[in-house]
Amino acid sequence: MKFSMKAATLLATFCAFTAQADIINTYEIDFENQSLTAHQQSDGNYYTWNNAGSVLSLQENAWYTLNLDDAFGIQSLDLDNANSSYQLSFEFRMKASNDDPAAYSEIAGIWLADFSGGEQNYDASRTFALAGTQNFGLDDFTYTSEPQWASFSITLDDYLSGLITDIVFINDCDASAGCNDMTVRFRNASISEVSEPTAMSLILLGIGFMGWRARRQK
Repeated sequence: MKFSMKAATLLATFCAFTAQADIINTYEIDFENQSLTAHQQSDGNYYTWNNAGSVLSLQENAWYTLNLDDAFGIQSLDLDNANSSYQLSFEFRMKASNDDPAAYSEIAGIWLADFSGGEQNYDASRTFALAGTQNFGLDDFTYTSEPQWASFSITLDDYLSGLITDIVFINDCDASAGCNDMTVRFRNASISEVSEPTAMSLILLGIGFMGWRARRQK
């Protein structure tokens, strides 16, 4: 069977295009207009405003939860769905009150929680700890830009499985001294659902490539 260079190129181009991951949905977190509830760990405060994006500021011992159903009308995100993956993106900043060099946070990060069976006290295996003095959570992403903003993008399926029903923003700070002087902030947070390339697209891409190679070798 003859396989022309032009046909092989067209097939390879088409399949490469269809094999690309596409964004299915993006859930933008608007801290100013979406309600947050205090987690059972929390006895601190939070504030919101807009500064180059929607900002959440956590002070003292603050754990605040965004419920996906309340915010977006979806009961959960399923990380075990083979047809898509989820990308969490946000900006993060830590700043000490009065630039106090002794200020710190015990855990500063974000917890992708499954509360479908009821609220949990904590879950280190589903918490990205970006900074803090405690040895807690996933430490694959680290904030090193204090007091500047830093951007993070995390493919959640690479680290977690199961369902996400709630997102908990954390500034853990239940020590008696120094800790309460650190402020943790999040900005421009979103979760994007991204389609995975289909098996058929990848097979056709391989056929196109083999045809192109066979044509070249003649």
